[in-house]
Amino acid sequence: MNLSKNVQIDQVLGYFAAGTTKRTSTILDMAGYDGVLFVAGLGTLIEAGTVDVFVEQNTINSTSGMARLAGQSAHTVTAANALLTSSAIVVDIENVTEQYVQCNITPATQNAVVLGIVAIRYSGRVKPTLNSALLKSTLLAGPAEA
Repeated sequence: MNLSKNVQIDQVLGYFAAGTTKRTSTILDMAGYDGVLFVAGLGTLIEAGTVDVFVEQNTINSTSGMARLAGQSAHTVTAANALLTSSAIVVDIENVTEQYVQCNITPATQNAVVLGIVAIRYSGRVKPTLNSALLKSTLLAGPAEA
């Protein structure tokens, strides 16, 4: 199975240098999809800080009126986390109940580098568009070594 032909992949937030400012992704239209998986990439983290990655939804395509989904909590950065040069937090929303969603990331107390957020919409009732926002997509099926 070729996953990239069965899911819609979007980069919904780009890179932000170390800081504690809330960053919000672009809004995704979930019409035709049952779920979305957000992958928030992180760079340098400072111990004792928190990183809150959370999804909001709305019935209309507007940041005004977005409501945070229940069951999400911030992650407190441990000493072991702070030693990592890269890491990620994933939020998977199954059976989305409203048409529009966005993902937010808020580093607090201490700085965190935000590498970006990728959204993968899945369980589409029709095949997704061509993932046209990607610079390149390569399928290797049973490849030989280079």
